[in-house]
Amino acid sequence: MPFSLYRAACLLVAFGACFCAEAQETTAASAPAQSAPSHIEQVPRVPGVSMLLRGFNAGVTFSGVHDSSIGWYNVVTPALSYTFSSHYSADASLSIYPYRLVQKQASAGEPPQGLVPDLGDLGDTFIGLHASFNPRIFQNTVTASFTAPTGDRSAGLGTGKVTFDFSNYMERKFKQTGFLVDFGAGNSSGLFNNMVTNDYTSLGPLAHFQEGVIVWLPDRIYIQSVAYEQIPIGNQTLYANPGPPGWPTRTVVSGNEVGQDNGITTALGIPLTEHITLSSYYNRSLRQNLDTVSVGVTYVLRGTPLKRRLSMIDRALREAARTDP
Repeated sequence: MPFSLYRAACLLVAFGACFCAEAQETTAASAPAQSAPSHIEQVPRVPGVSMLLRGFNAGVTFSGVHDSSIGWYNVVTPALSYTFSSHYSADASLSIYPYRLVQKQASAGEPPQGLVPDLGDLGDTFIGLHASFNPRIFQNTVTASFTAPTGDRSAGLGTGKVTFDFSNYMERKFKQTGFLVDFGAGNSSGLFNNMVTNDYTSLGPLAHFQEGVIVWLPDRIYIQSVAYEQIPIGNQTLYANPGPPGWPTRTVVSGNEVGQDNGITTALGIPLTEHITLSSYYNRSLRQNLDTVSVGVTYVLRGTPLKRRLSMIDRALREAARTDP
């Protein structure tokens, strides 16, 4: 059953009513301890590039991905980030596909020729600008995202145009658990839920929403599960890499609902050292009837120690968790 925006709005109101304790900052010294929970890194496809470290940072993720449309393929995603302050940060990332199956192009009027290996293809370049705040109820991050058209749209990796998206991420922490709501709008599906590598992207106005929960375990291990919905507003153009039965037989499809999608994404992050993180996710697209699984390893230039003395930000977050009812 699709996740309706009405139900999502109701849940957002419920969060605001239930979790109304204030987060209080403290400057008291603390003994060495594990890091307090903090929201997931600002570069979703490169876990570990964190906004808590001021200044420049960089990382790269090597992933193996399997989905039910084209099978196994490889992805290498380098990312750069710069954190200006505890409130403002920016990042850029680009996915490179060393091996991937794509639809062989056929002459006009001929049927599709099947999937063939494609080596060294590029996706669109993602650019994100973030402003994070800590209001009385929710930790809030506003993001403006853009893409540069470096991806091949015939392979479902881009639209061939500059695209944009604006989103508002809100998270309420309760001890080691965080409840999140994320909503926004833009003109491409490629900028929403971009932790997941898809075999299609769409161009056209759409709204999106996701809600879920994060559970933080010792040593900054986290499990996150979200339900999402993507709703087109008007005409869409879908650039797809056709796969199994039920998918488009053409690489370009237009219509009012071709960009609609909804489903569930569950992610796991395990820091192995302060520079290396093991990450994995499973995505089930209900609308597109697709399953995607990924396992990857990220190396970050400036990592965060697994156990360290708490920073001022971490102290405030830990104190807020202690004062929750």
